[in-house]
Amino acid sequence: MMKNKKKAFLFTASLIILAIIIYACASQPVAPEPVQPQPVPKQEPVTQPQEPAKPVSPYAMEIKPLTPAECGSCHYSVFSQIKNEGGKHQLDCTQCHVKFHAYNPIKQNWKEIMPKCEGCHGLYHGEKYAACDKCHAEPHAPKKQISISADLAKVCGDCHGKVPQVIQNNPSKHAKVACSVCHHQRHGFIPSCMECHKPHTQGQVDKDCLSCHPAHTPLVIAYPQTTPNAVCGGCHAPVYKKLEASASKHRQVACAQCHTKHRYIPKCEECHGKPHGEVVLKKFPDCLQCHVDVHDLPSKTAGK
Repeated sequence: MMKNKKKAFLFTASLIILAIIIYACASQPVAPEPVQPQPVPKQEPVTQPQEPAKPVSPYAMEIKPLTPAECGSCHYSVFSQIKNEGGKHQLDCTQCHVKFHAYNPIKQNWKEIMPKCEGCHGLYHGEKYAACDKCHAEPHAPKKQISISADLAKVCGDCHGKVPQVIQNNPSKHAKVACSVCHHQRHGFIPSCMECHKPHTQGQVDKDCLSCHPAHTPLVIAYPQTTPNAVCGGCHAPVYKKLEASASKHRQVACAQCHTKHRYIPKCEECHGKPHGEVVLKKFPDCLQCHVDVHDLPSKTAGK
């Protein structure tokens, strides 16, 4: 009995001691773990709600002049004409058209709003030709589309003064023809010689014609020494045919080598010098007394 009480006492005391030890350990302060600093969140600026923008009146804006491209968006045919044929008139449209989109069919103010040529050019051809549009009918292509009219044909000399003077000083059939007969399609048109004249040789072109015959002075003929004989034969057919049929050395010579100028008749001595002795030359001073035809040699038979 005593043993059991003793064991119970010892067991109870052990529990009490163990409890005291646990309590003592639990009451000791524990060092806290180091705390990592947390990033401070970025604060967005507080924006006040904006009021809706009030509509701006189109009449409060500053308007810039129209560009040619903007005009061309509606007036495409005119824009294309200026682009291709406008010459010096390739300007900003508003330089000429100060007033536009202002036509009123009731007022009939077309002439009032259309730009005037003299605003830039003055009376370029004088008061006699103040109506520019009679010649320059298309202001968007001022040079390339000048039409030839009866009135214009009468006054060609006012601008091309030297040409009529040259024609009158060098009479030919061309002097009897009005300018508009040749320059008939448009101002500046250069016709082909073949419109009126037949070519001297097959395949002849205007350049060949003009190498001898200037258009305004066709009888003032000049030509290079390389001119083919066939070209000369176009006007001098009998002589040309005779020379072509000849067996003489003259057939191998170009007409232009002897006839260095039109209508010039050379002397035989220019090429041949003195081919015979003094006695023969004294008796026959003219070569053609024996050599009858320079285009059809050889010599005249003796005794005739």
